[in-house]
Amino acid sequence: MYTASHDLRSPLISTRWRLGALIEDLADGDMEQVRGHAAAMDASCDTMARLLNDLLELSRIGRVIAPPEKVSLNELVRGVLDLLTGQISTKNVTVEIAPGLPVLFGDLGRLAEVMQNLVENAIKYMGDQAEPRIEIGARRSGDEVVCYVCDNGIGIDPRYHEKIFDLFDQLDNSSEGTGVGLALVKRIIEVHGGRVWVESEGEGKGSTFYFALPSKHPVKMEAT
Repeated sequence: MYTASHDLRSPLISTRWRLGALIEDLADGDMEQVRGHAAAMDASCDTMARLLNDLLELSRIGRVIAPPEKVSLNELVRGVLDLLTGQISTKNVTVEIAPGLPVLFGDLGRLAEVMQNLVENAIKYMGDQAEPRIEIGARRSGDEVVCYVCDNGIGIDPRYHEKIFDLFDQLDNSSEGTGVGLALVKRIIEVHGGRVWVESEGEGKGSTFYFALPSKHPVKMEAT
């Protein structure tokens, strides 16, 4: 909660400071500065709104979830890629889908959120890779289905392999987003009785995000 309150407080502090400066510049008749402060305040309000919405969404998982069903991973992946066509084309990313993807068991909408977040994350942190590539696949391992999204992007220092799933944590503060995406992924997978992790040999060596789900297991729903 400390991290959440800190991230929510930052745009509020910025807006309060800007408001004071705007009042002073308005009194001085400096309308160019006034417009600049107004634009910055508007951006801070947008940031806070996104943070609050993401935090609310994170809190709802486990309490508001659809009944579990059989989910074709192949259809789920292709649906997500259709949704992200613009981002994929803009970054000139080649996406490969491994053959023979299995059927999962869970909430279709939530599992689609997981895949979308992981693919968007791979695109966002591709860096200046000359031939950006993402591979999506899955395999059966005992009583689990292990799914993965592999990229050849900027990679992740092993020290941060667990930290990146924390709420509001971003290793690259210059990137867009609120830092909730991977925390959302972790929460959804845990509600499904699964686990999530990342493997990367280090910076510049790409990353592979994994999530494992029970082959057949009812979704764990919390009391409302």
